[in-house]
Amino acid sequence: MAVLGVVGYVAYDYYRAGFWTRPEMPDGAFSISYANGLRAILVGVPNERETRRYFGHPREVPFYLRDAWSFCAPPEGAEKEQATEFIKIRNQPGERFEVICKIKADNDLVIRGVISSVPKL
Repeated sequence: MAVLGVVGYVAYDYYRAGFWTRPEMPDGAFSISYANGLRAILVGVPNERETRRYFGHPREVPFYLRDAWSFCAPPEGAEKEQATEFIKIRNQPGERFEVICKIKADNDLVIRGVISSVPKL
């Protein structure tokens, strides 16, 4: 009976994290799903989950985008300055900015959130 309970919980957790709706991922990408609703596919950054903890900082988006998977990549152009400012304001030791997460909705690009990381100690 305990095994059935564990299997049920694992299935529920997998469903709640949204992995069953995750889109096809590019080579080298990895995904993270947060309890705060941010579902991220990280592209263009190394997967350092063994040595770093990743934190998702979601932005408020329309209700129909809350459960959508976003593609996340390092900032480019003017976004780099905003990323630097974000980390400076937070002022957390060892924290670094990783990626900006975006959702493409028809012809609109929506910023879903950002992800930062800290070393695992």
